[in-house]
Amino acid sequence: MKKDIFRDSIKINHPLAEKISVQDSEFHYCTPGKSSEIAFFKNGKFVTEIISTFENYALDNEGDTLVYSFVPNELIDNFLSEFSL
Repeated sequence: MKKDIFRDSIKINHPLAEKISVQDSEFHYCTPGKSSEIAFFKNGKFVTEIISTFENYALDNEGDTLVYSFVPNELIDNFLSEFSL
């Protein structure tokens, strides 16, 4: 049986979020090595307001979660170069 592998969240300095989760395994909505699944958090909760940089990748947010799927890694890298601590 394979284990799920999850990366730790990355601290960011963004007006809507304080952490970003970037996951790229076969268990996530991504193409490992090319795209990732991401989510944003503030005060330990999902940020459900869409972050404009990634709006084209947002999955329907029903309730208290919001995940962005198949986000190109280059777009994530550009975002992190601007907002990571």
